[in-house]
Amino acid sequence: MEESRKIFTLLELGKSLRSVIEKTYTATYWIKAEIAKLNFYPRSGHCYPELVDKSGNVIQAQMRSTIWAADFKRINQEFINATGEGLREGMSILFRASVGYHPVYGLSLQIWEVEPSFTLGEMALEKSKNIDRLKKEEVFDRNKSLEMPLLVKRVAVISVETSKGYHDFLQIMENQAKKYDWWHFLFPSVLQGDKAVEGIISQLRIIRKAINRFDMVAIIRGGGGDIGLNCYDDYKLAREIATFPLPVITGIGHATNETIAEMVAWSNKITPTDVAYFIVDKFRGFEQRVAKAASVVLSRAKSYLAFQDQKLNHLRSSVIRLPGYSIAGEKSRLQSLSSTIVSQVRALQQKEKDLLDGLSRSLSLVAPKTLFYQDCLLQNQVSLLSGAVAQFRVKNNNRLKGLERAVELLDPLRVLKRGYSITTYNGKSINNAGQLKKGDTITTRLFKGSIESTVSKEPEKE
Repeated sequence: MEESRKIFTLLELGKSLRSVIEKTYTATYWIKAEIAKLNFYPRSGHCYPELVDKSGNVIQAQMRSTIWAADFKRINQEFINATGEGLREGMSILFRASVGYHPVYGLSLQIWEVEPSFTLGEMALEKSKNIDRLKKEEVFDRNKSLEMPLLVKRVAVISVETSKGYHDFLQIMENQAKKYDWWHFLFPSVLQGDKAVEGIISQLRIIRKAINRFDMVAIIRGGGGDIGLNCYDDYKLAREIATFPLPVITGIGHATNETIAEMVAWSNKITPTDVAYFIVDKFRGFEQRVAKAASVVLSRAKSYLAFQDQKLNHLRSSVIRLPGYSIAGEKSRLQSLSSTIVSQVRALQQKEKDLLDGLSRSLSLVAPKTLFYQDCLLQNQVSLLSGAVAQFRVKNNNRLKGLERAVELLDPLRVLKRGYSITTYNGKSINNAGQLKKGDTITTRLFKGSIESTVSKEPEKE
């Protein structure tokens, strides 16, 4: 071993480095970095973030840092007040820190202050990039294009079983359970913070495997204000919702700064109770449509029955009047025919007489016997014609009497007189026992008077 070599202990080197760093880096510096791991210890309250600087996915620099308990409580609360959530892994921050070195723990940064506005800008920029990316992939409006079932009867709910929002949702739905047939199944998941993205995506993929069992998915979260909602701007979660094959409705309990997950969902109802009322309103709307349709059907049925009843009454009147019209027509026709025949016979008789007179004058030399023969022949023809007329008149009179007897037999009063009756209910004729039910009051019309009766037992229906 050479005696001239100077040898330093590790502690001496560490102290030298510490001295150089403390002399060189005497101020505090504003530094931009990403939190790779937060390393927060609730028991002590101290936080030891591991910071990285990346180019794409390649880490170009890495360094430890420290935030003491009192400073972390202040910084984290200020950050929550400004951004709606606390410091978390994967977040880009701008912070003021001093540089320090310790022989045991090495180089580290002591963080004194974090600028929330920088992170807000980074978050807004990231949100804008995610929206543009989803639109370029043509999936941004895909879930909105799905058709919501007429009745939402089977709901997959992603929520925390102990959350107030979930219980508010159940209270509204269970109040309607006796009236409307619906059911739900809970898929529990963390709904805020850095673990929410992984949890919600995992449950959505489980639901996707049983997609035929559900009509829609509800992601509901109650309480907590806007804290921890940055996870709903995550690209992977937003894309999972946008491309989900069932309509997704969100109700994550805030009304400002709409997240990407809410934008791509089929609908955003803000609160869990709004989601419940949406489902109930689907049932109520269908109930109203059914009631309206039933009213229209009933109204049209009544109009049709009234029209048919009017046609029946008109037909009944026509049947009663038709024989009378037929008899009167036949009488008129017979009289006209008889008058025509008599007139024709008289004309013929006059013609023959005129002919006879002419013959008498032209045949004045004809023997009286011939004249007598011709006169007898004429008289015989007149007698035959008169007999034919009388026979025709008798035949048609008999036909008229037959028609009159038929009309009399069809007269409802004669039917009643023979012991038959007519039964009516509310003024309408009854021809089928199935038209009545127990307790109905019916009227039986006889030839003389009428009887009111009450149906004592349910009639047999044919």
